[in-house]
Amino acid sequence: MTAAADAHRLTVVAAPAGYGKTTFLGDWARDCDLPCAWLSLDRFDAQPARLFQGVVGAIQAAASQLPMPGNNSLLALDPSLADDRAASYDLLLGALEQLTEPMALVIDDVHLAGPELSGGIVGVLAASAPPTLRLVLSGRGHPSIQLERHRFGEGLGQLGSAELALTQDEVAQLASSLGQDASFDAEPLWRVTAGWPVAVHASLTALAQGRHVPGRTTNTPPENLPLSDYIAEEVLDQLDEPLADFVLRATTCDWLGRRLAVELHGQPDGGLLLESCLRNGLFIEEYEYRDCESMYRWHSLFAAQCRRILERRDPLLAERLHRIAARYYQDTDVSECVNQALQGQAPRQAVVSIGGHWLELLLQNGAPALEQVCLDLPAPWSADAEMLIIRSVCRELDGDSGGASELRQRAMARTGELDAARRGMLDSCRGLFEPVPATATGRLDLRLAAEDARALPEFPSEAHPGTSSTGMFLLAQAEFRLHRAGHQATVLLESVGADVSGQQSEQAEIVADADLALASAVTGDLVTADELATHALERADACGWTSQDRMASAWLARGIAYYWRDELKGARAHLVKALRLGDKLSALCALGVVYQVLVDCASGDGTHLADSSAALESLHDRGLYGVSWNDFYTIARAKLAEARGDLDSALAIVEPMGAGGHAPLVETLLAELLRRGGEISAAQRCANELTSQHRNRYLDTSMSLTEALLAHGNRDEARTHERIEHAVYRAEPQSILRPFTERRDDIAELLIRHAVWGTTHESFIAARMAHHAQGHPHLRTRSYWTLTDREREVLAYMRSVMTAAEIAEALFISVNTVKTHERSIYRKLGAAGRRDALKTAAERGIV
Repeated sequence: MTAAADAHRLTVVAAPAGYGKTTFLGDWARDCDLPCAWLSLDRFDAQPARLFQGVVGAIQAAASQLPMPGNNSLLALDPSLADDRAASYDLLLGALEQLTEPMALVIDDVHLAGPELSGGIVGVLAASAPPTLRLVLSGRGHPSIQLERHRFGEGLGQLGSAELALTQDEVAQLASSLGQDASFDAEPLWRVTAGWPVAVHASLTALAQGRHVPGRTTNTPPENLPLSDYIAEEVLDQLDEPLADFVLRATTCDWLGRRLAVELHGQPDGGLLLESCLRNGLFIEEYEYRDCESMYRWHSLFAAQCRRILERRDPLLAERLHRIAARYYQDTDVSECVNQALQGQAPRQAVVSIGGHWLELLLQNGAPALEQVCLDLPAPWSADAEMLIIRSVCRELDGDSGGASELRQRAMARTGELDAARRGMLDSCRGLFEPVPATATGRLDLRLAAEDARALPEFPSEAHPGTSSTGMFLLAQAEFRLHRAGHQATVLLESVGADVSGQQSEQAEIVADADLALASAVTGDLVTADELATHALERADACGWTSQDRMASAWLARGIAYYWRDELKGARAHLVKALRLGDKLSALCALGVVYQVLVDCASGDGTHLADSSAALESLHDRGLYGVSWNDFYTIARAKLAEARGDLDSALAIVEPMGAGGHAPLVETLLAELLRRGGEISAAQRCANELTSQHRNRYLDTSMSLTEALLAHGNRDEARTHERIEHAVYRAEPQSILRPFTERRDDIAELLIRHAVWGTTHESFIAARMAHHAQGHPHLRTRSYWTLTDREREVLAYMRSVMTAAEIAEALFISVNTVKTHERSIYRKLGAAGRRDALKTAAERGIV
């Protein structure tokens, strides 16, 4: 705050109720070096004359306590002049110009003055006061005065809820001061409240009171924080009645857009009222969603308390609003639809949404989550025939054939309860899954199903944007988007399009190619992934798909391929495109954000690291999840910590994960992180857990290099070279370079020794050695600069046993050019031949 006041003539402190603005500024005013005038406003201060008198009185009170040159004019002002606004404002500005030392004027609760604030003395001071007056405005929303000229001109000091919110450490300190012992875990409370000070204090106070209740746990935040009365009195009662009513209606959902706001409000001005909520600092933030559409997110704790208030005041209205929200989300977000329908006492609405979109829910969240949604339904809907058959599919996909069979039998016994439309959907489920061949372990064998070319029942194409209309396509997407190996998805996707015709066939083929590109990237075939993605994008352009929102998987496939090839700029560009076009509610988005984190960690760009970290947290906070999302989120956070140079924090983040049992990509990243952190045994366990059949080409390359470095640490020379050779064997056909670059410092010397030891991949090894030689500017001596870039590259290749012809082929130059570079190297280093040149170069730090 002191820095803001020193640097800017105007500083705005804006945050919702309960963030301690007045307390914070009071502490600052008492401790700052400037003489500080203070004025707290109320609703009556909207009158210009009253506001002028208050401002003059506050400034005179401060000036009288600390006499300074130029004070006399201020002290001589007559506040009664306020009736003549022009004259009184000129006199005040003139008196302020005579000050020779800065003075701060804090005006608190400016939101109470309303829109008239800009036309009174405060607006004049903000626009025209001399630099000696440092004006600080504090309130719940943006003050009604014009701020843009300051923001883009002389500058504007700003502090908001992000700065005023308590950190996790501060929550722990406050808990300790209120009697909690050292075992208190501050993180759950900090996450629930997002550091909202009044909510933190209310929770800790409730916990302190709970210590006197027998059998009450005292270190767990209460499920229902006692904040509804506070919000009713300090927030809602301070608003105009129409806006307060809108807030109670609009907080039915934590997230909403303008259309839903209109439906919940029941009036066409719902979108305008959302903007009003933003201006008034009402615990809401705006996010750009897609195609410049905005989504608005309430502070989850504030929204929950508003729902409690409405349920007490008008329970029937609260239920009706939940049903409205359920209808809105019925075809776009099944999980939210079910949640809203159950709160609105409309279980049938939930059942209809699940029945129509269960494949999408399976695709996004996996079989266990889909079954849990069915189980959460109240009786008798949880035993509905359609829900039972869907649960049987979940059991079958998870390998529980016995449980699946029992559920199917129960479902068949209740089909008479269904109407014709729902019976048709149930038959589609049966036709889609029952005949699928199973393996000896009972798990569905989708590869055999595809080989049988069994016709699958059609599903409405509008039920899942961006896919073809066959259940085969949806099943294939479920395979690789839920972090499985991707081989079965490849087989299934190759069969897509056989049952459709005409324009629909071409579109289905394009989307299938895009998803097949992603499946190829997941299985490690980067060449095919890039080719398919490029082909799909070219065909989409030819079809006039201007937005190409169905091409997100193709862009993601290219981003993955470019990352593992160590082309980081291209990788980030493709990933940004995928995330901008893709469905923010899908597992595809989650995978894209994780890879964006990996790319930004590799490049080390501070701005990009901050962006990817924010994207990761936003996705996690949104509640998206897949089969292994928590593991992906944890390893991504650890990689961000490592990229910032805090390896200890990275290790602390992954410590709860243990070693083994994770998705292959997570296991690979975890093993290398543990190795770099000195956790050798844990790293080895990760490597042992990820057997060869679970490793695709780039994961095998990466893990093999980790195993080579672990073996080198154990002085197992044979194992070291065997693992390096295997890594190179897997990497060369696909140009997988990122694992080598990432471990450059650790494997540079090992690659040289491996070239001497013997390899069947001399060109690839030599190229890696040349690349590593270019990447160590700290090793350069004065003699280094006597060699050109091409000469240094040729010198790096000379460390291998490659002939001049082989080096020429690797560098795409002629043999004569290579020999010319060799002669120049010998002359500059004073060497008689290759061995002598390499020895001299090593002594001088060139290689």
